[in-house]
This record gives sequence, structure tokens and C-alpha cells, in this order.
Amino acid sequence: MKLGLIGEVLGHSLSPAIHERLLAAQGLSGTYDLIEIPRGEVPGRVRALLRELDGFNVTIPYKMEVIPLLAGLSDEAAAIGAVNTVAVKDGAGRGYNTDYIGFSRTVDRIGADPAGRDAVVLGTGGASRAVIQCLHDRGARRIFAVSRHPEAVDEAFRAFAAARGAELVSYEAVEAGEGAYLLVNGTPCGMWPKTDASPLTAETARKFPKVIDLIYNPGETMLLREARAGGADGANGLYMLVAQAAAAEEIWLGRPLPAALTDRIAAEMEALL
Repeated sequence: MKLGLIGEVLGHSLSPAIHERLLAAQGLSGTYDLIEIPRGEVPGRVRALLRELDGFNVTIPYKMEVIPLLAGLSDEAAAIGAVNTVAVKDGAGRGYNTDYIGFSRTVDRIGADPAGRDAVVLGTGGASRAVIQCLHDRGARRIFAVSRHPEAVDEAFRAFAAARGAELVSYEAVEAGEGAYLLVNGTPCGMWPKTDASPLTAETARKFPKVIDLIYNPGETMLLREARAGGADGANGLYMLVAQAAAAEEIWLGRPLPAALTDRIAAEMEALL
């Protein structure tokens, strides 16, 4: 199989190591290349890749830009308005969003079923879209999307959130509030190398019994460390990264992979970091 990842800057991606292990575990041979595309060159390069590859992943900043170049979208990709996986058949691409699947599997892994409960999602980017859609689909009672400047959030995200019953709030409101069942960090705050940063104060981080930080480097962000000190069950973004990769492989291969394989490769990736 000829696979790859497209994005603007890809130097430190773990995706090749993950997909190589997924393929090898199934006795399959293939390549998974990092394909950096400058802004402005996406349409031509993607059309070429649709002739050359069996499938590819998409990362920032092109998850929305590729959509007009595809022949169709899965239900979750259409709902979220972003694509991170493309399956290719006869030179045409169909877009999927396996971030949604990876997040849902992470929720299950830490027993954080949001049905009938409140959730707080930090950030209003593409990752937060997938998280909010998943929480909505799984029956969260209330969803709060948090922005430094709620009044300045773009209309597209504002409409997306409103359609899913998610309320835009400020960080000040979260700090002053009582917390919620689940907290999800969809921002880069706390990511290496700025590991001494956290989007919330320690006092606020300890108000949530379940916390998922989509960052995976470092393995334990300051936010996660503070939440766990308060007794929270938590997870970083590494399992989600591996789970979304496994979901992409399932799409490309047309068959499910064993959950134990995701667990094993997540452990291997954790040892590498």
C-alpha cells in the first residue's frame, strides 16, 4: 500500500512509525510518507496524490481545504466540516474524520461516558470540532466551548457550536464555575517545549473528575498533572493519535482491527517519547 500524510509542516510527526507498526502487525507491506505541501499548492498536489496513493491522512492547516477536491464525505466528516483521512478508489477520494473515532475510543478507555453529563472543551479549532461533535452524538447534556475571546470566534465555528447546543464561554467563566464531568483540552497550551504552561489554574483543573488532554508530548501536561492530583481519571492524546490511525487503516483496508493492537502500539509509542 502507498499511504501518506499531507500538511504544511510535518517534521516531528509520529504517524509514519504508527502506520508502519499497524501494517507490519497485519503482515502487510507498504509505505507511509510525510508530504509537506506549501500553502497555495494544495489543489494540484492533492489531485496528483489521488492518482498515486491508496489513501492518505490530512493534518493542519488543510483539513477543510481538501474537502472540495473529494468526491464525497462520510457522515461524521460532513457534520464536522473537516477531513483527516482520505480513501482513494479509481482516482477519486472520499473523506473521513477519524479524529472523531479516536476521541470516542479514548472516552471509552477512561470510562468517561458523557451521556447526560456536562463537558467543557478548551479551544475552537479543528480538533475541538471533532470533540464537540462526538460529545453531542453521545448525548452530553451541556457542552461549553471555551475561547480566550468568545466574542471574536469566527461565524463558522459559532454556527457549528450552536447547531450542537454548545455554548461559547470565556476562560474566566470556567475559572469561576463549578467544573463539569469531563474536561477536554483541544489547545496547544502545555505542549513541548512550553511544558510549564497550563490553560487553567491548578484549582480549576481539580474540579473535573475526567480529563482528556489532546496533547501527547509531554506525556503528562501540567493540566493533567494538576487534575490527577485532585483525583481525576485522565488521558493524554497519544491513545487518540494511535486510535485515529487504526481507524484510518480500517477504512483503507475495509476491515476492523483488534482493539488490542491499538493498545499495544500506543504503549510502544509511549516508550519512544
